[in-house]
Amino acid sequence: MRVDTHPRCDADSVREPPTAAAVELGQMLKRWREESNRSQNVVARKLGTRQPTVSRWESGATLPPVEALQVLWRMRAQAAEAPPSETELDRALELHQRAGRERGRFAKQSVPPVSPVTTVPVPAPSPAETGTKRTMLAILTASGLVVALVVALLVRQHSGGSAQAGGADHPSTSAAAARHAPPSTCSGVSCTSVEPTTTVCAQDATTAYTGRGYGVLVELRYSARCHAAWARMSGTSPGDRIMLTVQHDEKNSQEYRQQTGKTAHTPMAHVDSLTGVRACALVDARGTVCATTRAASATTRP
Repeated sequence: MRVDTHPRCDADSVREPPTAAAVELGQMLKRWREESNRSQNVVARKLGTRQPTVSRWESGATLPPVEALQVLWRMRAQAAEAPPSETELDRALELHQRAGRERGRFAKQSVPPVSPVTTVPVPAPSPAETGTKRTMLAILTASGLVVALVVALLVRQHSGGSAQAGGADHPSTSAAAARHAPPSTCSGVSCTSVEPTTTVCAQDATTAYTGRGYGVLVELRYSARCHAAWARMSGTSPGDRIMLTVQHDEKNSQEYRQQTGKTAHTPMAHVDSLTGVRACALVDARGTVCATTRAASATTRP
């Protein structure tokens, strides 16, 4: 699951002095992770973030999003032999709120007082200095005008030559600089938890199964080139979740909560076939829609 990828610098990357509530919350998160038998790297991939960020959560240096608390609690509950009491989850949410309030008070108290500005008198320039500066400014201005005229003439000649060559539109330098970097390559396990649209996997991907309900379209996407699959939903609203479930491989399953817009997709999961792989959307306050109908024709959108 990706808690928040788009974007994409961590909102909790700013270090603040740990508070008592933040430290206690971090110790609780660390225990949950250890009881679920997962490393910080695995948790980071599930949440769409990085291992140093998870480490800062556990040390109390930064606060995780509330969604991350809920995901870590579910991971711990799935690993436990008996379902744990939700009292501890309520305690974690309470610590999260208290730590936020404590940091807000600290930020207000830690603002240094503004010192009075001391005005230092600056001696006025002499008439000789003023005359010299005006002369240099006039020379620089004239030189700049000459350069601007030369550049404009060269651009005009280049444009005229292009038109005479056949009238074809040539990309400008700025347009060429704005081109996207070539997509990255991955295959198999290296595609796990990777964004599909940034890789070559999106180029040959096809829709294997679809499902419709509550005005939502759910698709199970697959790239034979990368041996990877992901789930995609359209017509959704912020708060809806899209999940890719890999049977007998819970660590390889992926999930994403819609943040903005109408479409969203999970990161990729390595699969050699679509047997036991399901794509489902949890439509907030309405129900669940799964892709169970084999697609009539393959599509190539991400």
